[in-house]
Amino acid sequence: MLFEPAYAIEEDGGTNPLNLWQLVGTRMRRNLPLPSSEPVRSAEGALDKIEGLLSDEIILAEVDQALDQAAQAFRLELEQPLSHLNFNQAVGEFVRHVYQTGIRLPRQLSETEATAEAVFLLTRHYRGGYTEGYEGALLDAMEGNLEGLELVLSRMSESLKEIERAKYVNWVFADHFDRLDWEARRRLVMAYLHQNRDFLPAKLLELDPARLVDHFRVLIIDHVSSKDLLRGVLEAK
Repeated sequence: MLFEPAYAIEEDGGTNPLNLWQLVGTRMRRNLPLPSSEPVRSAEGALDKIEGLLSDEIILAEVDQALDQAAQAFRLELEQPLSHLNFNQAVGEFVRHVYQTGIRLPRQLSETEATAEAVFLLTRHYRGGYTEGYEGALLDAMEGNLEGLELVLSRMSESLKEIERAKYVNWVFADHFDRLDWEARRRLVMAYLHQNRDFLPAKLLELDPARLVDHFRVLIIDHVSSKDLLRGVLEAK
């Protein structure tokens, strides 16, 4: 069975014909020259941009740094000992401050909205020393004067990072892959397979790229994560 062109390699800066690689059964063979390399260049450029936007370095700059700065800048005077009412006030004001100054798409929340959002976040994401959810956060905050509250706010900040990172990744794929027509998405898969043909399993390379379009997100996230991990190991030496 013949598959569609897997990728094209340009020679001599485009002055010579392109060699189009095409899968025939389980082997790679050269096919006829392509009349234009523009679709190939476009796919390769789009793939490089997606990988760049998903790198740990860029996500740290786009998401984590602003959240860290907002959390560190948060100040709130509270009476001691900490009461249930004061706890709600503190977590609500923290969320209000972070949403306004620490996320990519700032949100303006009223006091009531911020408190409700904080309770929701704690209920869904908090993992405490005693128990989970809002009750676990309240128990942790009541320990050690304001140190317990600082622990809760720190954990909230980490939860918000995970949420905002997920939103950022969703945006990358929505803006640079999901909105493309099917043929453009298939070319991106072909570009990925060609660029990484020396490292990918043979069974994966034998598949029709069209079958991998719906799995592109997983492939790229795993690929970028592996590159970041390897870079971290090499930099640590």
